[in-house]
Amino acid sequence: MEEGLLIHNSVFKDSRGTFAPLPLKFDESNLSVLRKDWVQSNISVNPNKFTFRGLHFQVGEFAQSKLVKVITGKIIDFIVDIRPNSPNYLKTYEFVVEPNNELFVPKGFAHGFITTEDNTVVQYLVDNDYSPLKEGSIFWADFNLVKQTVERVIEDNELTISTKDLVTNNFNV
Repeated sequence: MEEGLLIHNSVFKDSRGTFAPLPLKFDESNLSVLRKDWVQSNISVNPNKFTFRGLHFQVGEFAQSKLVKVITGKIIDFIVDIRPNSPNYLKTYEFVVEPNNELFVPKGFAHGFITTEDNTVVQYLVDNDYSPLKEGSIFWADFNLVKQTVERVIEDNELTISTKDLVTNNFNV
């Protein structure tokens, strides 16, 4: 897979509320079945809109694929191809992810998102263990698509971002 894949799920509604299965096996354009052995489930709770997380990645034997799902709220998700031998090296992709769909992020991609609603909760599954020694990040504003989208979304509002994501310098674009 050369880029991320946005997956639209069925949501079943009745008087009790909604039920939305999280598929761990799905058909990708009838070409092949993608099945992962997910080893960890992460939950990101973001009380404020305009919260930015990323762009993060793991390298080497700790590279991770992710399945990102919004439980409540809405995000704009960004992935960047950081595979040095890829014809799409440093190409940036943008996806709007809402409840009822997921984004598959392949290994070899940096990942980040900005929340566009208060109280946004994001779950993501990863298929490999985390290693702080193999963790990396890229400064989000080094990518025009990400920078322009973030500036358009936040308008004159304050961006909530960690110090770690503001001072990252372990990946040169």
